[in-house]
This record gives sequence, C-alpha cells and structure tokens, in this order.
Amino acid sequence: MKKLLFVLVCGSLLSGGAVTAQSVVGTNHDMSAALPTSQRVCVFCHTPHQPEGPPQITTDPLWNHTLSVTASYGVYDSPTFDGSGTIADIGGGQTVSNLCMSCHDGTVGLGSLYNNPNLPPPPAGNEEVPTNQGTMMSGNSNMGTDLSNDHPVNFTYDTALATADGELVDPATDPTIQGWLFAGTVQCASCHDPHDNTFFPFLNATNVQSAMCRTCHIK
Repeated sequence: MKKLLFVLVCGSLLSGGAVTAQSVVGTNHDMSAALPTSQRVCVFCHTPHQPEGPPQITTDPLWNHTLSVTASYGVYDSPTFDGSGTIADIGGGQTVSNLCMSCHDGTVGLGSLYNNPNLPPPPAGNEEVPTNQGTMMSGNSNMGTDLSNDHPVNFTYDTALATADGELVDPATDPTIQGWLFAGTVQCASCHDPHDNTFFPFLNATNVQSAMCRTCHIK
C-alpha cells in the first residue's frame, strides 16, 4: 500500500510538472543564438556568482546585466489615475522594473554583462565595468527612456487606491492580483513574465477579450 501511494504521488508530481513547467529557451528572451557572448541562456540576466559593486542591484536575484544609468523615466499621470500620490519614478531606483529597463530603454547593449563567462574576470575593483556591449534593443521592444505615456509602474496598489478609484478590484480580495504585485507595488513583471511567452508578449495570463486587464480593472 505504501509503495502504491509513493508511485501515485510521484506520478502526480511529474505530470503536474510536465503541464506547468515553462522555459525561456527559444523565446525572444533567449539571446544565446543572436549574440556571440555565450551559448548559455540565463547568463544574459543572471549569474550564479554575482560580482559586487555599484550600480549593481545586489538585492535582486543574482542580476548579471548592466543597469541603465537613466536618471528618470518620467511619471505617468492622467485625470483618471488615482495613484499619483504613491507612484515613483523608477529611474536610478532599485525596483523590478529597473531590471527590465536595463535592456528595454535602449541605452544598454543586450550583451553587456557583469560576469561574462567567455571573458576573463575584470581587474579587482572594476567589477562594475560592463563587458561586451553587443546589440541594442530595437523595434517595439525598445521602450525608450520616457514612460510617461505607458501604463504606470512602481506605484502602490492597495485597498485605499481601489476605493479612491472606484473601478479597480481590491487586491486584498484577489489572490491572483496579490501574486502579481511586488511588495504591494505594480511593476513591469506584474503584467509580464520574462521566463514564459505562452501568452504573447510574455504576459502573466491570457488577454483574450482583455481578460488580463479586467483582472484588475472593472470595466
């Protein structure tokens, strides 16, 4: 009986993993084929041995890509946006959105890495000097350095904001929204999953009939 239970549990775990596991390999975030830096996929964003030194964000998951030095990306505002009191410009800050913009603001090469596995380590004390600038972001993926006309990011999304707006779902009542927030704030990755392009373009959920938008917006 115990052996049968063990087999059933293992089978369940394996089948679950097969259904839910996704991969960045082969997506637009897989730059191993397009850039000569490395045949590795994860290295363009992460390194298992993170060097120290500014402007590296040392609190995020082993970040390996050179950060943009853009000081300001602007602040979204409109008569219907009630988050203006809590929104903050992400330029120069330590947010998840800063990591995204290290490629997507079009100022840093896609192959500009701190720890380039195909190059010798930089001299001691110069770990923050980027190596192999490589290709720049282009097309619609290049968001530029002005986000004032894009969906706002880096603002607190809580019950108070939902109440003030009147057309937002209270995140305290929705586990999905809570899972998309970062320390209670909306970031680029609240809508986009950089590791999974099942729902193009790297969305966290399907947006057929604006389903993803309507997760937060009451329309």
